[in-house]
Amino acid sequence: MMLLLLKHRRRQSDGRSWLPYLFIALLAIPAQTSADEDHVLQSEVVEPYVEMHTQPGRGYPVFYIAERGESVQLLKQRTDWVQVENHKGVVGWVHVDEIGRTVDEAKRPLGVSAPGFEDYAHRRWELGFMLGDYDSTDALSTYLGWHFTRNLSAELAYSENFGEFSDGRMVTLNVVHQLFPDARFSPFLTLGGGVRETNPRSTLVETEDRNDNTANVGAGLRIHLNRRLLLRLQYKHHVVMTDRDDDEEVNEWNIGISAFF
Repeated sequence: MMLLLLKHRRRQSDGRSWLPYLFIALLAIPAQTSADEDHVLQSEVVEPYVEMHTQPGRGYPVFYIAERGESVQLLKQRTDWVQVENHKGVVGWVHVDEIGRTVDEAKRPLGVSAPGFEDYAHRRWELGFMLGDYDSTDALSTYLGWHFTRNLSAELAYSENFGEFSDGRMVTLNVVHQLFPDARFSPFLTLGGGVRETNPRSTLVETEDRNDNTANVGAGLRIHLNRRLLLRLQYKHHVVMTDRDDDEEVNEWNIGISAFF
Protein backbone atom coordinates (compact mmCIF):
# COMPACT_ATOMS: atom_id res chain seq x y z
CA MET A 1 0.00 0.00 0.00
CA MET A 2 2.79 2.42 0.87
CA LEU A 3 4.47 1.64 -2.45
CA LEU A 4 1.28 2.48 -4.35
CA LEU A 5 1.00 5.75 -2.45
CA LEU A 6 4.55 6.67 -3.43
CA LYS A 7 3.95 5.92 -7.08
CA HIS A 8 0.85 8.11 -7.11
CA ARG A 9 2.73 11.02 -5.58
CA ARG A 10 5.35 11.57 -8.29
CA ARG A 11 6.43 15.17 -8.45
CA GLN A 12 5.19 17.17 -11.44
CA SER A 13 7.69 18.57 -13.92
CA ASP A 14 7.44 22.11 -12.49
CA GLY A 15 8.69 20.87 -9.10
CA ARG A 16 5.63 21.88 -7.11
CA SER A 17 4.70 20.05 -3.92
CA TRP A 18 1.37 19.85 -2.12
CA LEU A 19 3.04 19.83 1.30
CA PRO A 20 3.20 23.64 1.89
CA TYR A 21 -0.58 23.82 1.76
CA LEU A 22 -0.73 21.57 4.83
CA PHE A 23 0.84 24.37 6.84
CA ILE A 24 -2.17 26.57 6.13
CA ALA A 25 -4.53 23.77 7.06
CA LEU A 26 -2.55 23.09 10.22
CA LEU A 27 -3.06 26.61 11.56
CA ALA A 28 -6.78 26.37 10.80
CA ILE A 29 -7.39 23.33 13.01
CA PRO A 30 -10.33 24.15 15.28
CA ALA A 31 -10.01 23.98 19.02
CA GLN A 32 -12.94 21.58 18.99
CA THR A 33 -15.75 20.59 16.66
CA SER A 34 -18.94 22.55 16.40
CA ALA A 35 -21.55 21.90 19.01
CA ASP A 36 -24.20 19.33 18.17
CA GLU A 37 -27.12 21.14 16.61
CA ASP A 38 -29.53 19.14 18.78
CA HIS A 39 -27.68 20.03 21.99
CA VAL A 40 -27.46 23.77 22.66
CA LEU A 41 -25.88 24.92 25.93
CA GLN A 42 -27.71 27.57 27.90
CA SER A 43 -25.72 29.92 30.13
CA GLU A 44 -26.11 33.10 32.18
CA VAL A 45 -23.69 36.02 32.44
CA VAL A 46 -22.48 36.43 36.04
CA GLU A 47 -19.75 39.03 35.51
CA PRO A 48 -20.58 42.70 34.74
CA TYR A 49 -20.58 42.10 30.97
CA VAL A 50 -19.52 39.92 28.05
CA GLU A 51 -18.50 41.42 24.69
CA MET A 52 -20.02 40.05 21.49
CA HIS A 53 -18.11 40.51 18.20
CA THR A 54 -19.50 40.50 14.69
CA GLN A 55 -17.09 37.72 13.62
CA PRO A 56 -14.66 35.33 15.39
CA GLY A 57 -11.62 37.52 15.98
CA ARG A 58 -10.32 40.37 18.16
CA GLY A 59 -10.06 42.59 15.08
CA TYR A 60 -13.82 42.53 14.48
CA PRO A 61 -15.92 45.21 16.20
CA VAL A 62 -17.87 44.71 19.40
CA PHE A 63 -21.50 45.39 18.49
CA TYR A 64 -23.30 44.19 21.62
CA ILE A 65 -22.65 43.90 25.36
CA ALA A 66 -24.36 41.05 27.22
CA GLU A 67 -24.83 42.27 30.79
CA ARG A 68 -25.00 40.43 34.12
CA GLY A 69 -28.06 38.21 34.42
CA GLU A 70 -28.59 37.95 30.68
CA SER A 71 -28.99 34.44 29.28
CA VAL A 72 -27.19 33.27 26.14
CA GLN A 73 -27.11 30.07 24.14
CA LEU A 74 -23.80 28.58 22.94
CA LEU A 75 -24.35 27.60 19.31
CA LYS A 76 -20.98 26.48 17.93
CA GLN A 77 -17.22 26.93 18.37
CA ARG A 78 -14.61 28.00 15.82
CA THR A 79 -11.01 27.89 17.08
CA ASP A 80 -11.05 30.03 20.29
CA TRP A 81 -14.39 31.69 19.58
CA VAL A 82 -17.94 30.64 20.42
CA GLN A 83 -21.03 31.81 18.57
CA VAL A 84 -23.79 32.75 21.01
CA GLU A 85 -27.36 34.00 20.81
CA ASN A 86 -29.15 35.95 23.55
CA HIS A 87 -32.84 35.92 24.47
CA LYS A 88 -33.46 38.83 22.06
CA GLY A 89 -32.17 36.86 19.09
CA VAL A 90 -28.88 38.77 18.87
CA VAL A 91 -26.16 36.48 17.48
CA GLY A 92 -22.46 37.21 17.87
CA TRP A 93 -19.05 35.74 18.67
CA VAL A 94 -17.49 35.58 22.14
CA HIS A 95 -13.94 34.55 23.01
CA VAL A 96 -13.77 31.32 25.01
CA ASP A 97 -12.13 33.13 27.93
CA GLU A 98 -15.22 35.35 28.13
CA ILE A 99 -17.43 32.26 28.32
CA GLY A 100 -15.77 31.69 31.70
CA ARG A 101 -17.85 34.64 32.87
CA THR A 102 -21.03 32.63 32.45
CA VAL A 103 -22.63 29.75 34.37
CA ASP A 104 -24.90 26.90 33.35
CA GLU A 105 -28.44 26.30 34.55
CA ALA A 106 -27.08 24.78 37.77
CA LYS A 107 -25.03 27.98 38.41
CA ARG A 108 -21.77 26.15 37.72
CA PRO A 109 -19.03 27.87 35.68
CA LEU A 110 -18.94 26.56 32.12
CA GLY A 111 -15.82 24.48 31.44
CA VAL A 112 -15.04 26.20 28.14
CA SER A 113 -11.68 27.88 27.77
CA ALA A 114 -8.81 28.32 25.35
CA PRO A 115 -6.61 25.22 25.10
CA GLY A 116 -3.58 25.37 27.37
CA PHE A 117 -0.69 23.36 28.70
CA GLU A 118 -2.91 20.85 30.49
CA ASP A 119 -4.62 20.04 27.19
CA TYR A 120 -1.16 19.58 25.62
CA ALA A 121 -0.18 17.08 28.32
CA HIS A 122 -3.33 15.02 27.62
CA ARG A 123 -3.46 15.32 23.84
CA ARG A 124 -4.49 12.40 21.64
CA TRP A 125 -3.73 13.56 18.09
CA GLU A 126 -0.95 15.65 16.64
CA LEU A 127 -0.49 17.00 13.11
CA GLY A 128 2.76 18.60 12.00
CA PHE A 129 4.60 20.13 9.05
CA MET A 130 8.41 20.30 8.91
CA LEU A 131 11.23 21.67 6.76
CA GLY A 132 14.75 20.34 6.80
CA ASP A 133 17.75 18.71 5.20
CA TYR A 134 17.87 15.13 3.91
CA ASP A 135 21.37 14.11 2.79
CA SER A 136 22.21 17.71 1.78
CA THR A 137 18.92 18.19 -0.14
CA ASP A 138 15.88 20.27 0.72
CA ALA A 139 13.19 18.25 2.48
CA LEU A 140 9.51 18.76 3.30
CA SER A 141 7.51 16.44 5.49
CA THR A 142 4.23 16.07 7.30
CA TYR A 143 3.06 13.60 9.92
CA LEU A 144 0.00 12.53 11.88
CA GLY A 145 0.54 11.16 15.37
CA TRP A 146 -1.76 9.24 17.73
CA HIS A 147 -0.84 9.18 21.43
CA PHE A 148 -2.04 5.83 22.77
CA THR A 149 -0.34 6.42 26.16
CA ARG A 150 1.09 9.54 27.79
CA ASN A 151 4.61 8.50 26.79
CA LEU A 152 4.10 6.57 23.55
CA SER A 153 2.66 7.57 20.19
CA ALA A 154 2.49 6.15 16.66
CA GLU A 155 3.24 8.49 13.76
CA LEU A 156 2.57 8.09 10.06
CA ALA A 157 4.89 10.40 8.11
CA TYR A 158 5.24 11.40 4.46
CA SER A 159 8.25 13.31 3.15
CA GLU A 160 9.71 14.62 -0.11
CA ASN A 161 13.25 15.78 -0.86
CA PHE A 162 14.56 17.68 -3.87
CA GLY A 163 18.19 17.44 -4.95
CA GLU A 164 20.33 18.38 -7.92
CA PHE A 165 20.80 14.77 -9.04
CA SER A 166 17.71 13.01 -7.69
CA ASP A 167 14.41 13.52 -5.93
CA GLY A 168 12.71 11.20 -3.49
CA ARG A 169 9.66 10.58 -1.40
CA MET A 170 9.17 8.36 1.59
CA VAL A 171 6.41 6.95 3.78
CA THR A 172 7.30 5.75 7.27
CA LEU A 173 5.55 4.43 10.35
CA ASN A 174 7.27 5.34 13.61
CA VAL A 175 6.94 4.74 17.34
CA VAL A 176 7.81 7.80 19.45
CA HIS A 177 8.71 7.70 23.13
CA GLN A 178 8.27 11.03 24.91
CA LEU A 179 10.48 11.05 27.98
CA PHE A 180 8.74 13.77 30.01
CA PRO A 181 5.16 14.20 28.74
CA ASP A 182 4.30 16.78 31.41
CA ALA A 183 7.22 19.09 30.57
CA ARG A 184 6.95 22.12 28.31
CA PHE A 185 10.36 21.21 26.83
CA SER A 186 10.01 17.49 26.18
CA PRO A 187 12.73 15.35 24.51
CA PHE A 188 11.70 12.23 22.60
CA LEU A 189 13.15 9.17 20.88
CA THR A 190 11.81 7.65 17.67
CA LEU A 191 12.18 4.32 15.87
CA GLY A 192 10.53 3.23 12.64
CA GLY A 193 10.66 2.08 9.07
CA GLY A 194 8.99 2.39 5.71
CA VAL A 195 9.39 2.61 1.96
CA ARG A 196 11.40 5.13 -0.08
CA GLU A 197 11.20 5.95 -3.79
CA THR A 198 14.21 7.60 -5.46
CA ASN A 199 13.91 9.33 -8.85
CA PRO A 200 17.28 10.06 -10.55
CA ARG A 201 17.36 13.22 -12.68
CA SER A 202 20.05 12.22 -15.15
CA THR A 203 19.57 13.49 -18.72
CA LEU A 204 22.58 11.72 -20.26
CA VAL A 205 21.61 8.11 -19.70
CA GLU A 206 18.32 6.39 -19.02
CA THR A 207 17.90 5.66 -15.33
CA GLU A 208 15.23 3.81 -13.40
CA ASP A 209 13.40 4.81 -10.27
CA ARG A 210 14.28 2.81 -7.16
CA ASN A 211 12.00 1.58 -4.42
CA ASP A 212 13.74 0.54 -1.22
CA ASN A 213 12.83 -0.39 2.31
CA THR A 214 14.11 1.93 5.03
CA ALA A 215 14.70 1.91 8.79
CA ASN A 216 15.36 4.90 11.00
CA VAL A 217 16.24 5.89 14.53
CA GLY A 218 16.21 9.41 15.89
CA ALA A 219 15.70 11.92 18.67
CA GLY A 220 14.16 15.33 19.04
CA LEU A 221 12.56 17.97 21.20
CA ARG A 222 8.98 19.19 21.46
CA ILE A 223 8.33 22.68 22.83
CA HIS A 224 4.82 23.81 23.74
CA LEU A 225 4.55 27.33 22.32
CA ASN A 226 1.03 28.53 22.97
CA ARG A 227 -2.41 26.97 23.15
CA ARG A 228 -2.42 24.22 20.50
CA LEU A 229 0.89 25.00 18.80
CA LEU A 230 4.16 23.10 19.26
CA LEU A 231 7.67 23.64 17.94
CA ARG A 232 9.39 20.39 16.94
CA LEU A 233 13.13 19.84 16.40
CA GLN A 234 14.15 16.44 15.09
CA TYR A 235 17.13 14.39 13.91
CA LYS A 236 16.88 10.98 12.21
CA HIS A 237 19.45 8.53 10.93
CA HIS A 238 18.10 6.48 8.00
CA VAL A 239 19.35 3.22 6.55
CA VAL A 240 18.10 2.70 2.98
CA MET A 241 18.30 -1.02 2.16
CA THR A 242 19.21 -1.11 -1.54
CA ASP A 243 19.86 -4.00 -3.92
CA ARG A 244 23.48 -2.96 -4.17
CA ASP A 245 26.35 -4.29 -2.05
CA ASP A 246 26.22 -1.43 0.44
CA ASP A 247 23.16 0.09 2.07
CA GLU A 248 22.85 3.86 2.14
CA GLU A 249 23.10 5.73 5.43
CA VAL A 250 21.49 9.18 5.48
CA ASN A 251 21.16 11.90 8.11
CA GLU A 252 18.03 14.05 8.26
CA TRP A 253 17.44 17.26 10.24
CA ASN A 254 14.04 18.93 10.59
CA ILE A 255 12.34 21.84 12.27
CA GLY A 256 8.62 22.45 12.13
CA ILE A 257 5.39 23.46 13.74
CA SER A 258 2.64 21.14 14.95
CA ALA A 259 -0.84 21.36 16.42
CA PHE A 260 -2.52 18.96 18.81
CA PHE A 261 -6.21 18.16 19.09
